[in-house]
Amino acid sequence: MKLSVIIPIFNVEKYVEKCVNSLLNNDLKINEYEIIIVDDGSQDSSLFIVNELAKQNSSIKIISQKNKGLGGARNTGINNSIGDYLLFLDSDDWCLPNTLKNCITIATKHNLEILEFAAQGITSNGKIVFNSANTSKERILTGVAYYNSIRYLNSACNKLYKRSFLVNNNLLFLEKIYIEDFEFNTRVFYCAKRVMATDFLVAQFLQSENSITRNNDFSKKEKVINDFIHIIQITNDLYKIQKSSFDESSKLFFQERLSFLVTTLFFQLLKYKTTYSYKNKIKKQIKLNGLLYVDCFIYDKNKDLFRKLIIKNFFLFRLIQPFYNIIY
Repeated sequence: MKLSVIIPIFNVEKYVEKCVNSLLNNDLKINEYEIIIVDDGSQDSSLFIVNELAKQNSSIKIISQKNKGLGGARNTGINNSIGDYLLFLDSDDWCLPNTLKNCITIATKHNLEILEFAAQGITSNGKIVFNSANTSKERILTGVAYYNSIRYLNSACNKLYKRSFLVNNNLLFLEKIYIEDFEFNTRVFYCAKRVMATDFLVAQFLQSENSITRNNDFSKKEKVINDFIHIIQITNDLYKIQKSSFDESSKLFFQERLSFLVTTLFFQLLKYKTTYSYKNKIKKQIKLNGLLYVDCFIYDKNKDLFRKLIIKNFFLFRLIQPFYNIIY
């Protein structure tokens, strides 16, 4: 079995059939791959749809469980997979035709632990809003060296992961938490020894018009904020534990990741239109815990500018928030 594709589903009746068919109609032979669909407590017709597909396709395996969130569903998929490589695919995303065989060929040829591939973000009406592609030109790098030199997506869904590498290093997702991909990939890249990038386009990711930033339920936004702080703490704990054995590239890896998390947290607070006093409360909280990482540059140029101009001159939040509220 060359590939296990893990698809968590939760109330996705509009999208899941297209996602699964993009795999069934691809270019791997039926005995070369499996599709593991983890139903995470769906209450719509998602489970019925995939059960109907499974009746006609022996490559589909369906597992139902009580809701554990995206990370928990992916972990169930990992623990029940048998493929040499794993592909995580969200149920509203899809693979392009004739792409899977080439990815597996590249990963197998170079005995990779991670292969990153190109992906596009696309709206429901077919407009491409981003195109992420890069290549390491067949150079095989450690995860740290790779991250410090190759810019790609923070997603878990534009990568092939070698299953034995994840299992042997006990690399699983955090459960019931936002930003699980970023936290997972911090540990994954830190452990990895054989990573490569290809600019071969494999997948398209649906960009939802119903993002949490447009949702009026502040309790959901507050969970995102708390999850950010939690992940910053977890990442910092790993950084401190490993610090004694670090070289400069490993130090840069962790400091940039932490700086990115802190900067993105405050950018989210701006998007959520929180008050200045609330932002300041969060700042004091993470500073007290030694988590205010804002001195290291960030590879994302826009985020880095936000870090240098706004976060390091915190009073400017008072000035820019009213304008942000008007524009957005």
